[in-house]
Amino acid sequence: MRFGEWVLLKDVKGRAYLLRLREGGVFGHHRGNVPHEEILRAGFGGRVRTHLGEALSVHRPSLEEYVLHMRRAATPTYPKDAAAMVMLLDLFPGARVLEAGTGSGGLTLFLSRAVGREGRVVSYEKRPHHLRQAQENVRAFSDLDNVDFLLGGLEEAQLPEEAFDGVALDLMEPWTVLEKAVRALKTDRFLVAYLPNITQVLELLERAQAHPLALEKVLEVQHRTWDLRPPVAHPSFQQVGHTAFLVQMRKWKDSSSTPS
Repeated sequence: MRFGEWVLLKDVKGRAYLLRLREGGVFGHHRGNVPHEEILRAGFGGRVRTHLGEALSVHRPSLEEYVLHMRRAATPTYPKDAAAMVMLLDLFPGARVLEAGTGSGGLTLFLSRAVGREGRVVSYEKRPHHLRQAQENVRAFSDLDNVDFLLGGLEEAQLPEEAFDGVALDLMEPWTVLEKAVRALKTDRFLVAYLPNITQVLELLERAQAHPLALEKVLEVQHRTWDLRPPVAHPSFQQVGHTAFLVQMRKWKDSSSTPS
């Protein structure tokens, strides 16, 4: 551990706090303060106490924890959905993936990790302040340097044909970029869209009929956490409900192709 690294502190009630260690820094908790130097000495997996005696455990933040607590210009793709999108895209080390709707960079981080150092993520975002925040978030957490951040919409992008192993769309109206996205996607590979409501899903599927795309599945990712305090065990009272529908489509050779 060293100054400049991200640290996740957890208190006795499981509340998490993300911070970046800096020389002379002090973490403020409602139950007291603790200097960053003490956190550094404790190291990952260690414990510190505030000046009022509150115990805090020290952890290296996971990707999930970082995305949930990082600064945001837009609501990030929930980690449960981002992980599912990586699966639906069938990504692998060395893959090239096209993303439209960078947002705060949450999904971008998952895509970057999935394709690895030899792969590439090309990410488009129309809103300059969102793109700046995403760049900061991704570069602050990852040293892979495998993401190209581009300001603009996919509608105007000049993309090579059949150059990408996957396309991830986090847009309110993804059908407006289907022509560009499908041309850039390799045959028999996947396009996955993240959509908050079912009317968007229906609109996308209707518009997709004009393109060489076949619907594979539409799903929601549900996580049900449990509160375990032996001998008592019950589902947690606070649960993350619906976040989005994930739509997976596969590219066929031409618009007349249909599954056999």
